Amino acid sequence: MDIPLQANSTFEYPLNLKFMKKVILLSVLFPLICLSQHKNEWFFGAEIGNNTINSFQLGEPNKSFQGGIVAEYYIGESWSLIGRIKYFKTGVSFYAQSTHSGSWFDLGSDGYFGVFNGSVISIPVNIKNEFNITSKIKGNVKLGLAYNREIKSEYYFSSNLNTDNSKSFTSLNAGFGINYYLTNKTAFYIDLETYQLGGYKASSNGLVFTKNYYTTNNLINIGIKHNFKK
Repeated sequence: MDIPLQANSTFEYPLNLKFMKKVILLSVLFPLICLSQHKNEWFFGAEIGNNTINSFQLGEPNKSFQGGIVAEYYIGESWSLIGRIKYFKTGVSFYAQSTHSGSWFDLGSDGYFGVFNGSVISIPVNIKNEFNITSKIKGNVKLGLAYNREIKSEYYFSSNLNTDNSKSFTSLNAGFGINYYLTNKTAFYIDLETYQLGGYKASSNGLVFTKNYYTTNNLINIGIKHNFKK
């Protein structure tokens, strides 16, 4: 494979992706407006766990440690707004051979490859709903957006691909989990969450469709939270 490295250009997010993120943002804010006059309690905590980079496609190691701090504000008996500051690694890799036929009528595309290794500070903000399973165990689902800032950005791309991507981006964030309440002020929890459609890194043109490459991460969190109010 003889494809030189390097390239620079800019990219604008598709309008439909921007629209999707606005819809998610409104879905987070609407319940806050409706429930803002109900129960209000703060919980603070910390979480650690496993990070899986799902956007690696060439066999790179995709497991790593991740962690963060948590602030959760209950705005109803079962609704809360949760914000976190997290650190985790991310990345993308891909490869495609040239499909040019070499004939005078050539509908093929150029070959390309890319590997991106990065790390981010992520600030996800979610609306979360809890529901009773037992008197001390509650399930939950959450939905929101995450603001991400790359603190490491390493590109190994063929020269026919762009690398001039923003180091700041938003991604869709959703998850579900279980809380175990030791008391009404302290709870342990475990949850699974995903970060999707955020860190655009490259696109390739096919015969009919354009394929975009985004960073994608799945995280398993184990955490504790506590209400410090006396």
